[in-house]
Amino acid sequence: MQAEFEIGQEDEQDHQWSYQVSVFAGGRLRQMTVTLSYQDYDLWSRGRVAPSRVVEACLVFLLEQGGVVSAADLVDSFDCSTLRRTFPMLDQELPQRL
Repeated sequence: MQAEFEIGQEDEQDHQWSYQVSVFAGGRLRQMTVTLSYQDYDLWSRGRVAPSRVVEACLVFLLEQGGVVSAADLVDSFDCSTLRRTFPMLDQELPQRL
């Protein structure tokens, strides 16, 4: 399923950023909150890109996993670190996508 994202307002919190994300997929709009810790941001980007770009890359990666997850499966909120536990190859792959 093809999905489009719109990364909305950034809210800097204690040791993380929080984003309001709109996901357009299957003719439906979903609103969700995505958080990214400073630690994961540094690991994946080394400060080369904006934190919102890392969030976008995480969402694209997630949906590219095909049968594992679809846009309809997305929850109302999640932290990007959960992807590291589910997809161990993410730490190697994500920096190359940025």
